[in-house]
Amino acid sequence: MLHWRLILGSVFIAALVGLFWLDATLAQPGIILFFFAVSLTVMASGEYIRLTQFTGFHSRAISVYGGSLLVVLLSGVPYFWPLDLFHTPFAPLGWAYLTWMIVCLLAVIIEIAAYRDGKNNVLDLGLTVLGIFYIGLLMSILVQLRFVGGELWKGLPLVALLITVKFGDIGAYAVGRTLGRNRAVPQLSPGKTVEGFIGGIAFSVGGAFLACRFLPVWLHLSVEPFSWWQAIFFGLLVGTAGILGDLAESLIKRVAKQKDSSAWLPGFGGILDLLDSLLFAGPVALLFWILLFGR
Repeated sequence: MLHWRLILGSVFIAALVGLFWLDATLAQPGIILFFFAVSLTVMASGEYIRLTQFTGFHSRAISVYGGSLLVVLLSGVPYFWPLDLFHTPFAPLGWAYLTWMIVCLLAVIIEIAAYRDGKNNVLDLGLTVLGIFYIGLLMSILVQLRFVGGELWKGLPLVALLITVKFGDIGAYAVGRTLGRNRAVPQLSPGKTVEGFIGGIAFSVGGAFLACRFLPVWLHLSVEPFSWWQAIFFGLLVGTAGILGDLAESLIKRVAKQKDSSAWLPGFGGILDLLDSLLFAGPVALLFWILLFGR
């Protein structure tokens, strides 16, 4: 299984490199990755809906699909159709948050209209709002990371997130499989070990050094690379958030009594299994870049 994961992981990395290169060469940089994110949103929403179909209550498909898709689509407004309404580094976040609030209100209205005597629509609503947040709002953060710093950073914040988190995933899996002895959260995910978590954090720090100290030089970007302590801090924060994101999806799958979010890709699982750590780490990475560099 490890051999299979390494092969597919290499294919994914090569595909992502090609996608980023093509995305950066277009007259409208970011457009390919934006619609790629929209596609992932649709697929991840479908997996979440499938996982949250319980006896007596469930997430509402139309709200999760429509709400998540709308949040991600509107998060691209400040970049593709600039409207000079705000003048702060946090301005683009406003579009995503406002859209999320509106679609959550619409989800409430839908449950009001759908209520029947004896039906627990409050649980349905909770699962639905969680889905719109988990898929839509958190995916919109990944969209915004592509544009942080504009042409100055050329998508480096998103690349740094991907490298840091996925290095952590690889480290946690490899170290856990080879050296893991002490289970970390057996009630939630029996396969995860303390040694794997430590290995994941260490690999995340290594990935952060690669992405934040060396990539700006290799790509000839007109920005100063992170200092060594900034790279370590970034790796620790983002790596830890990635682990928590993995555990958050494990919580959903444990309640749903499912091993993977889907059988889309043997050895990896589904789209959510690939995105779970990125979704939680995205807000941490975005705040890090904005607060540290003010962009």
